[in-house]
Amino acid sequence: MGNETESEPSSVPYGILENGATFADLESGDRAASSQRGTENNSYHHGEDCSVITAAAAAAMEQVETDETRFATKRSQTEEEEETREDEQQRQQQQKRHQPQSVRMLSKRLVLVNLLANFLMFAIAGFITYHCFNKATVLFSWHPTFMAVGYLVLMSQAVLTLSGANLLTYQRHHKTRVLVHWLLQAVAGVLITVAFVCIVLNKIRMGKAHFQTTHGLFGLITVILTLVSIGGGVFTKYGYQLRSVVRPIYSKIMHGVAGTVTYILGSVTIGLGIYSRWFEEDNGEQVRLALLIGLIAVTLYVIINPIAATISRTKTALRTTL
Repeated sequence: MGNETESEPSSVPYGILENGATFADLESGDRAASSQRGTENNSYHHGEDCSVITAAAAAAMEQVETDETRFATKRSQTEEEEETREDEQQRQQQQKRHQPQSVRMLSKRLVLVNLLANFLMFAIAGFITYHCFNKATVLFSWHPTFMAVGYLVLMSQAVLTLSGANLLTYQRHHKTRVLVHWLLQAVAGVLITVAFVCIVLNKIRMGKAHFQTTHGLFGLITVILTLVSIGGGVFTKYGYQLRSVVRPIYSKIMHGVAGTVTYILGSVTIGLGIYSRWFEEDNGEQVRLALLIGLIAVTLYVIINPIAATISRTKTALRTTL
């Protein structure tokens, strides 16, 4: 019994380690180490995220540049497609006006108005021609005749043909109507030029001064604008081939404006001729007034569609440009 030795109680209190540290100190150290590892992990992930963001930004910038280049290359194509679509819509609208089932009453009215306009333009030109050759055939006789036929008949028919408001050609294909427009305008240009030469030669033969009246001044301006308008028509016909110089829709707008102004001036010049001293000698006030009213009616009927088409093209050009 006396040889048995009892184990000595531990000299370190409970909760205190041999090196004097407590469990609380160990827990605090663990938390500090865990916090440091978390900070290192966060720093690593932050750097990795920055690299990813930088790469994504570079890819986005490259995509933006690619989109801008693609947009720049396709913009002209888009504009041309929209212009073509606009012209096609106008042709479809013109064709719908003549459908006998859905718009039968409108078509009847259009037929009557067209017949009346054609009657007036041929009647006025015929009356002027009769007056020119009624007494004698001289060099001057060809001036009013060719001017009346060139502007009132041929140019009117050419404009109505292209605008789809001519009963003789409205059912034809657009290319056919363009060809007819060209032929009529070409013949009109020849007759107007011959009429201008006739009056100049007649003035020289009579020993009179040129362009001394309002009718003469308007006639000179009208002939010049007619030649310019015909040249613009040539440019418009080959507008697609010349698109590097000017957009086709711009050439159409300029040709439409020039042609409309020229036609109006031509009607004004004919009206001044009706009230000239030469025409007043054999025609009374009522006859001249009736001719003037018919001339105004024909002019308004001819120019209404070209004006509407020019306004529509101008809106399209502004929409595709801005």
